[in-house]
Amino acid sequence: MKQEMDLSGEWELKPVEKFDGNYEQGKWVIQGIPAHWQELSEFRNYSGRMVYRKNFSFQPEKNQRYWLKLNGVFYWCSANLNGHRVGVNQGYFIPACFELTDSLKSGKNELILEVFCFEEEDKRRKKQILGVWHHWDCLFKDWNPGGIWQSVEILSSGPSVIFNPMFHTVYFDKNSAHISARVSIDSIQAEELGLRLSLVPENHNAASLEKHWTIYKSAGRNEYQYWVALKDYRLWWSWDQGEQNLYRLKLELKTKGETEISDSYETLFGVRTFQLRDYIAYLNGRRVWLKGSNYAPSDYQIRKMTRKRYQKDLQMAKDANLNILRVHAHLEKPEFYEEASKAGIMLWQDFAMQWQYARDVLPEALFQSEQMLRHFYNHPSIVIWCMHNEPINMYDTRKRPNTLDILRLASSSLVYSWSREVMDKLLAKRANFIDPSRAVIPSAGERGLFRKDAGTAHLYFGWYFGPLHWLNFLVRKKPHRLKLVDEFGTQSFPNYESAIKFMADNLEKLDWEELEKKYLAQPPYLRKFIPAKNCPDLKSYIQATQDYQSFVNRYYIDRLRYLKYRPNGGALSFDFNDPNPAISWSVLDYWRVPKSSYYELKKAFSPVYAFALLNFQNYPLNKNLSLPIFAVNDLNQKIEARLSAKVISPVKELLYHQEFQVILDPDSPALAIANPSVQLRSQGKYQLQLKLSWQGKELENNYGFTAE
Repeated sequence: MKQEMDLSGEWELKPVEKFDGNYEQGKWVIQGIPAHWQELSEFRNYSGRMVYRKNFSFQPEKNQRYWLKLNGVFYWCSANLNGHRVGVNQGYFIPACFELTDSLKSGKNELILEVFCFEEEDKRRKKQILGVWHHWDCLFKDWNPGGIWQSVEILSSGPSVIFNPMFHTVYFDKNSAHISARVSIDSIQAEELGLRLSLVPENHNAASLEKHWTIYKSAGRNEYQYWVALKDYRLWWSWDQGEQNLYRLKLELKTKGETEISDSYETLFGVRTFQLRDYIAYLNGRRVWLKGSNYAPSDYQIRKMTRKRYQKDLQMAKDANLNILRVHAHLEKPEFYEEASKAGIMLWQDFAMQWQYARDVLPEALFQSEQMLRHFYNHPSIVIWCMHNEPINMYDTRKRPNTLDILRLASSSLVYSWSREVMDKLLAKRANFIDPSRAVIPSAGERGLFRKDAGTAHLYFGWYFGPLHWLNFLVRKKPHRLKLVDEFGTQSFPNYESAIKFMADNLEKLDWEELEKKYLAQPPYLRKFIPAKNCPDLKSYIQATQDYQSFVNRYYIDRLRYLKYRPNGGALSFDFNDPNPAISWSVLDYWRVPKSSYYELKKAFSPVYAFALLNFQNYPLNKNLSLPIFAVNDLNQKIEARLSAKVISPVKELLYHQEFQVILDPDSPALAIANPSVQLRSQGKYQLQLKLSWQGKELENNYGFTAE
């Protein structure tokens, strides 16, 4: 479709108690669209029903069809043009397209949008499929995203229109890539149509492809499927595996015998296949260990996100050696997915379901999840669909939990959850049917203790789950529960310059109640693991929280790298970024200033890495301590490296020093290098210093531990 008019800009809006079409009473307020209504001071804390009005002039042409496209509205919307309802849509990320041909007038027109986004009072029986936007502990608790958050357009087409084209690579061989194409076409009458497909290299010099089909089309909407063989193709790879070869895919639809195009469609496309085999990823048939993090909403005012800001986030992910981001229980703007494809960042895309919902939301969940799959289908960056994040009976995070809340949470997590056992399976079955080209995970984390398939793991030893060293029990005795770990981490403060934008600059004057209620801090866990009383000032306390976060993240990653492919398929920390000013699990704050833990995450995900498995930070005096040392290679080439290992006592005595010539196979699992034993004869802090050198690069990884 062709854009005829962008209706972004000034709109009138006002809250109403009900939608009845009678909106003459009350004062209209002006707001620039796209926007969230809570950006206006008049509606700072408003949730509920809002009416939007836009008057515009238009001159429709004969033999043209006209469409209203709402690219994003939180959450429910009814569109009325010149007194006629033209369509209703539910789902904040679903672009709604309503035909206006019979309602659009020559001259002045009035468009009324009735928008509904309410605050869920019963968080355990949510009705709106909003994911983290309405129930999370990492987003402003009083924020309602309601409003028109993406552009509103009037589009035009000829008598036949293309809807939901879906392309994926079925398989490839040395001669050609075999691509499946599914296209829905809507026509107002039976006619013979010509469909032209072109695939033109976007950023490389491989061959182009052009195909033509004749369609004998009945009136209404019908779906057609074709197979295409693309010769001399180039594969799309993640940035750490190869080139991000992309094609410009274009469809053109004409009525037979006519010269003018009735409709066209254009997108970026990549030739690639992806599978999860027992939670180990295979991109284009090549095994890949997933190194990633959870991507929170890019901004709590998501309408403010731009392509340039997305590019910065994705570059910072690459700089941290991440090859995958999990888009955590929400969906971003289309620009994000396009830029991820260009950057070579794989995406694990969650459906917008977070924790528990009312059971009668299932039909709507099936509908919206299908729309998600169809709308985002052609992005090569998306490799995994996940239908639900933690389908557990979570309490209202705006309040402190009571005993009953904890019992409900434990029961749904460990024993039975209707969402997990019924709804998520149905959603996954539907997703597998619609999209055979990607992996589908029914639910992330919390799959019950008694299931043979442990699923993906969310682990918070060192925070919620008790002492950090309890993780080692799973490493030694239950490694099958660590096949794919997609959440782990701790809270930390942002850097000092960012922190004092929303808190006192004096440690003793911190308002902990405000930091908990407004800025998401969890004081009981912060006090337990990083006591403020041990720090002289705010700067040192901030660093202590980031040091602990770094320590915990590396503790997990070291053990998961030790289990690489035996049986672990990847590690995704929680989380990457803050959607608002906060004290949280992120390694990038709201202003995208990296914490020191960002750089430690980068080191732990180095493609060639040396590490040690120390279970504790403190040991008894005179203990004989074993220090198992390993190296691992994620590169697809053999690596010859030199490893230096030193142990230095508190009195600067060199207890151990050894140099190793290390040969690491391409994409190797962890290789045991040495297991020196040292006696802790002196009280104080010891250092294990590892230095790995290869191909002109060098990595230092130091471990501190104390004898008491």
